[in-house]
Amino acid sequence: MHVLDLKTSQASGRTFHTVDVADESAVDTTFDAINNAAGSIDYLVCCAGVYCPRPFLELSSEDWRRTLQINLTGYFLCCRAALRFMRPRKFGRIVMFSSMAARTGGVNAAHYAASKGGILGLARSLALESAAENIRVNTISPVITDTPMPRAVLSDEIMESRKSRIPLGRIGDVKDMTEACMFLLSDDSSYVLGQDIRVNGGSTLW
Repeated sequence: MHVLDLKTSQASGRTFHTVDVADESAVDTTFDAINNAAGSIDYLVCCAGVYCPRPFLELSSEDWRRTLQINLTGYFLCCRAALRFMRPRKFGRIVMFSSMAARTGGVNAAHYAASKGGILGLARSLALESAAENIRVNTISPVITDTPMPRAVLSDEIMESRKSRIPLGRIGDVKDMTEACMFLLSDDSSYVLGQDIRVNGGSTLW
């Protein structure tokens, strides 16, 4: 999904914003609103994404544009907006979700793999540029994870069959990813910079 929900939860007191991450003006306006309300922006997790499988010769320019606009340009816009507030305070933690497809590629997924590979380059460059300002940037590359996005395009049988490719014998779940993410946001990872944490059950070991 490439939007966040704009509602105020009366129970938690937290505010959620709906924004198309590919819309530059909307992203900047949203981050301004968050900073004004909270007084600072210290942490950013980029995990918006779309996955629409297409054989390469059936891949339209619109398929390509939309995938990169959300999966890669959206990350750029959010990082740039957050960095405006992190740099003056000399503190920030950014985690971007890539994918193992960035390294392995994927059948019917050239556009998706390209967008996820771009995230690795973006994160490493931003990590080097921002390290001196106490802003750490890292990435997480999951293997297939049990979320609505893969289930929207893969049958239960195919999802089940993917287990055989993973040495730990199971598909990743959201908790696996959030625990890695919380580690990268915490002081426990204070010496981790520009790294890609591959949360993949051992499916690739390089």
